[in-house]
Amino acid sequence: MSDRSTVDDMYPSPSFRASDADREAVVAHLGTCLSEGRLSLSEFDARTRHTYAARTWGELLRIVRDLPPLPAAPAPPKADPQPVGPVLALVFGIFSLPAAACGPVGVIAGIVAVVLGVVALLGAPGAGHRRGLALAGLLCGTFGILFSIAMIILYATVD
Repeated sequence: MSDRSTVDDMYPSPSFRASDADREAVVAHLGTCLSEGRLSLSEFDARTRHTYAARTWGELLRIVRDLPPLPAAPAPPKADPQPVGPVLALVFGIFSLPAAACGPVGVIAGIVAVVLGVVALLGAPGAGHRRGLALAGLLCGTFGILFSIAMIILYATVD
């Protein structure tokens, strides 16, 4: 590669301390270069000894400067976002129970809990490990609706 500044930009600062994993990655790269015929066995041996003695990235870069760039380190795995639907189903379901005393408020909260619970249980992506929350929200929402209807009927008959 003719443009070394581009290669240098791919690696940490030369003054950064090298880790054992960094040294192992360089030795693995040297092994690949040996198998491709880019290094002789004696060059591989000498560079490997220098690699294990290296303390900084600058020292490691001098060892591989005349070789193709090291493969990029794999990106850390992305964390799976936690589905919020089952949690909201549970929150609205629990809220619908005391809100039943307010009649329509309990019905609305219960309906929201039931809808969110059903959506989560029917397979919203990523909801698999939170099915218990969705089911609890669905049940609390259902009871909240029933209690709200009972309270509305009770208020209508009591005068």
